[in-house]
Amino acid sequence: MLSLIICTRDPVALQAVSQSATATIGVPHEIVAVDNSQGQYGICEAYNVGATRAQYELLCFMHEDIRFHTPGWGRIVTDILQDPTVGVLGVTGGQYQVAAPAAWWGCGLDLCRENVLNLFEDGHTELDLRNPEGAKLTDVAVVDGLWMCSRKEVWQQYPFDSQTFTEFHFYDIDYCTEIFLHGLRVCVTFEVLIEHHSRGSVNKSWVRNALKYQEKRRRQLPFGVVKPTQAQHNYMELRALQEFTGRLIRERFPAQIVLQYLARCLRYQPLNRDTLWLAKLWVHSSREKSGRMI
Repeated sequence: MLSLIICTRDPVALQAVSQSATATIGVPHEIVAVDNSQGQYGICEAYNVGATRAQYELLCFMHEDIRFHTPGWGRIVTDILQDPTVGVLGVTGGQYQVAAPAAWWGCGLDLCRENVLNLFEDGHTELDLRNPEGAKLTDVAVVDGLWMCSRKEVWQQYPFDSQTFTEFHFYDIDYCTEIFLHGLRVCVTFEVLIEHHSRGSVNKSWVRNALKYQEKRRRQLPFGVVKPTQAQHNYMELRALQEFTGRLIRERFPAQIVLQYLARCLRYQPLNRDTLWLAKLWVHSSREKSGRMI
């Protein structure tokens, strides 16, 4: 019934997640492990390779640092994906994808829908549960790629964009975007609890791929399953732009890119003190960089 597709670099981690899945899934399944130990694939290409190999019609694309806490979760996935209106299923996502370069949580926590148990380096866990409606299944705009499921026919029509996204970021947001904008639902289930052993890395590679996503989708953003007021929209966009501009500055991206995003911030609110602080930070960072080059 389910093909579990894993881009793997670590045989020990692969064995652990495979054992967890097999012990809890409760339906016929296969593990489709795509060996990426040499870094020969970006995750989009790896997932496309894995989906091509899959023998079942339901696909679960998943990280190797997750564990399953829900017995019989495979039946839950099967039942949900029998609905032809559902294109992607995950366990954490955002209901609105802003126009600014942002991850799925860029809409703010009020519009996030989550059910993930996060494991931290010191061994403690924290449950991220955001389900104000008390739903079993809720619609979102995009989901996080730690675990996301689709029917094979959906993937075949809208495969991962391995030409644009050659690294390990924004593959999930772009996949959901394509499917959402073609009229299928992107959903979060609250009936499956997954433990995740990584919070992800928002680094220079993440910023590069955020810019790629922005370039590809700029005419299609924003979108979502909610319609914010103009004031809410402006607030979300400004905060997301400020956060992204800060990352551009800290990762020392070229001046023309930083100035482009500073200008976008200023258009929303010219005298916003956080934007002015970012401008000062950029000037200071530029002077430091120039000093080191002399």
